Amino acid sequence: MNFAFAWRLAGVLAPTEPSAKIRLFDSRNFIPRARVFMETAFTIIIFLVLAQSFAALFAVIRLTRYVWRSLSQPGERYVPKTALIVPCKGIDPDFDENIIGYLAQDYRHYELIFVTESDADPAYQAIRRILEESTRSAWLVTAGEATNRGQKVHNLCAALDMLDSVDRKTEVLVFADSDARPDAYWLRDLVAPLSDPKVGATTGFRWYLPQGGLASQLLSVWNSGALSLLGENSSFAWGGSTAINRDTFEALKIKQHWESGAVSDDYVLTKRIQAEGLKIKFVPQCLMASEGHVNFRQLMEFTTRQMIITRVYAPQVWTVAAVVHTLFNFSFWGGLLFCAFGKDSLGVLLPMLVLTCGLGSLTGMLRAYLASRLLPEAYQDQFKSSRWASALLNPLVSLIYLYNLVASLSTRKILWRGIGYELITAKDTVIWQRPEAVYANGKPEKQATPSGATARSRSLDS
Repeated sequence: MNFAFAWRLAGVLAPTEPSAKIRLFDSRNFIPRARVFMETAFTIIIFLVLAQSFAALFAVIRLTRYVWRSLSQPGERYVPKTALIVPCKGIDPDFDENIIGYLAQDYRHYELIFVTESDADPAYQAIRRILEESTRSAWLVTAGEATNRGQKVHNLCAALDMLDSVDRKTEVLVFADSDARPDAYWLRDLVAPLSDPKVGATTGFRWYLPQGGLASQLLSVWNSGALSLLGENSSFAWGGSTAINRDTFEALKIKQHWESGAVSDDYVLTKRIQAEGLKIKFVPQCLMASEGHVNFRQLMEFTTRQMIITRVYAPQVWTVAAVVHTLFNFSFWGGLLFCAFGKDSLGVLLPMLVLTCGLGSLTGMLRAYLASRLLPEAYQDQFKSSRWASALLNPLVSLIYLYNLVASLSTRKILWRGIGYELITAKDTVIWQRPEAVYANGKPEKQATPSGATARSRSLDS
């Protein structure tokens, strides 16, 4: 193909006749062809997005069937000796109620271990006060400052170091977050499926209940998308509600992988279990409520941090999210602009955009309905006041995801509960910022408690 013929195919040159005049650029041909090209591109991309939207809807339908099937089956009676470890830092909304919830589990043989960085942490003082008022005893441990790993992971490892001192006969390990509230049967429901040797771990999940304005509603919808990835064999274990047999935990050397420099406890645990070919089973009864009161700065900080951690610990998941949300935002927002400035496109593009939004709304509403049926009756009023968010905010949430993805490309630094981490790799973490500990008298002071030291404990129930 010679140069002139290639240009002729592109429509830049006039027909190569002796009398023809050469035009370097013909706007009369270029603009219609550009419009046809853009219409074709948008149509193809929207078809891809529609396929993705149908897949998301089917995933929620599959989850719904799994949930109803699970709830209709009789519960297992597997109640081995269990150690429940709750790492804490700072005071979360409804902190006292959450801690009391862990103390009031309907489970006979479990030891409860709370872990803070130091006794300067406000959480330490609050837990000590709650334990003094409680009829149930628990361990309260200080872990000291983390140096080359996440403080949460460091706290977990400190509790595990003293596990034999608590109860050598512990068979199951359970990890939970202090900002989620369990019901009285949460522990029993979470542990029971571990009687199946094919189940490597069980997991619950968090549902943010919006407290406030638009930012809180966006947080709830943003977080709810991951619910569709759970089921009989889930894609991940959520670290705020995870149970695993102690033998499995030790055989997979999960603690050693945490100690190697990890920040994400749940991604590491998930990878080890999946690598062994075991299942991560979602327990619908263990969906937990968390207060979601944030402003826009906190919303963007939290969501971007999650995406940075995902990029480091699960790059394949990050890549899928990047493709999905790039395609959606290009097709939806670009399609709206194209329809606004090109009336000829309304007949084709607009119905496809409406269908895409309708599928997203249906998926979001189904997820919210499922959560409303699983959470206690006390939260129903909050669900009623936020139904509109699940139906209408998906395009904005996808835009937030796109921002998170782009931001995660430019940095590996995160700020988590006041501590700054740089995630060099999944096994190499640098702490670049740490606030000074402050005691009740207001004087800043550093706490240097050895990892695993017991700051305060009470006699344990046998």
